[in-house]
Amino acid sequence: MKTFAFGFALAALLPIAGCVDNSGGSNRAVTADNFDFVAMLANYADSIIVPNYESLADTSSLLATENGSIASYCSAIGSDNEASARGAAQAAWKTTMDAWQTTTLHELGPIQANNNALRNRISSFARGSSLSTCGVDQAVVLANSNPNFSLSSRSANQRGLGAVEYLLFSDNLEHSCSSQITETTDWNTRPEIERKQLRCAYAQTLAGDINAAAQRVVKAWLIDADNYRSEFINPSSLDTNLKALSDALFYLDTETKDTKLGIPLGINATCSQPSCPEVIESPYAEYSLNNIAQNLRSFLNLLQGGSGLGFDDIIAQAGVAEVTELMRQNTEAAIGEINAMSTSLRQQAEGISNEDAAQTCLTAANTPDSQRSIPACNLYGYLRRVTDTLKVGFVAAVDVDLPDRAQSDND
Repeated sequence: MKTFAFGFALAALLPIAGCVDNSGGSNRAVTADNFDFVAMLANYADSIIVPNYESLADTSSLLATENGSIASYCSAIGSDNEASARGAAQAAWKTTMDAWQTTTLHELGPIQANNNALRNRISSFARGSSLSTCGVDQAVVLANSNPNFSLSSRSANQRGLGAVEYLLFSDNLEHSCSSQITETTDWNTRPEIERKQLRCAYAQTLAGDINAAAQRVVKAWLIDADNYRSEFINPSSLDTNLKALSDALFYLDTETKDTKLGIPLGINATCSQPSCPEVIESPYAEYSLNNIAQNLRSFLNLLQGGSGLGFDDIIAQAGVAEVTELMRQNTEAAIGEINAMSTSLRQQAEGISNEDAAQTCLTAANTPDSQRSIPACNLYGYLRRVTDTLKVGFVAAVDVDLPDRAQSDND
């Protein structure tokens, strides 16, 4: 049974929420008369959102092009330079993944259009959607043998950065399909060099699709292209877009805290075992903790509006700057916890193999400043402190409602 010590944390935050209202007193109502919301949204678009997407487009281009790192690795297979070329391709994947993780805290507008079509081409990682390695293995064969092969026909859980990671980082060249799958029947008997070459070629195809999607997102925002920016900063849509931007921050709660950390550690009730390490993000590259750290850095940057007008300024105008400071302190504590870890998230989750270990993890999550036998559980505790403040003090100060996905939190 999974139990959590929420009472104290929420009770500590409720006075903050209660003091932010429009009835006068020492706190101030934040309105268009005393705060420039349009300038704030313009700052987010011009200084954070568009530059982040441009960085993703640039890094994915270096991964995908004919002269890029994956192409260089493909050319080096079988030569003395194979290992170093593969290492360079893996490093380029990590750089692209860093850029992607930075964008996930402002998912709104074009990247969500058509049921998240562009987002899913870049990364389909989400709760309940694990990478289909068999599907990727099948596609490797079909892309080489079927002239009518179309990447667009493959499901989202066979594409994106997760699929490229599997092809670049997994040392196991055998397929992961059952014997009933005809496409991979003779795969394991093929020469090793052929299997490496085919996997590499398909990784480049996938990377090209990731880059195309990233370029499309940039085009959607740019003033001289589709110009979603003008819609985003339009005063007539202020309430809608401010809410969309604030909702996006809750990725830290539902995806970073719960899907990337709480479920693998067995803290979130979605995992019915002591732990569920098989569902972590980026398992082949062992990059899971880095992804979480990148989310945290992006959250802090978005909270503060970079170096311009941001949510922290709304909160200060409301007279409760301590809300921002509390989130900042706990975000930095979470990043520090990751920096101090010496074992991967997968190793830590696999170590939670019985009820005693699960209880130790829960204790650490409830009291993250305590002992650190499973530091990822302490990390969860710091993240929950941030998101508890986000759910209470932040939404009260900014005067927005909780997004539906945060209201259904079950950890």
